[in-house]
Amino acid sequence: MHLKKKISLIKKRIKEFFIDEYGGNLVEYVLLIGFALFVFFIIFNIISSIMDWTIGLSDDFFGLTG
Repeated sequence: MHLKKKISLIKKRIKEFFIDEYGGNLVEYVLLIGFALFVFFIIFNIISSIMDWTIGLSDDFFGLTG
């Protein structure tokens, strides 16, 4: 009996989460997380290309000096 109450409470909370129109939208959260990941990967690619550029410059410098 106690387990049935907990299961019904969990179902009720999940239902409230999906029906809530004031900020609990799952679609909004997924879009925000997707946009954050997109921006993170853009910044990561820019930083890694800068690192590759500096490594290339240092290799050229040490190649010129001997």
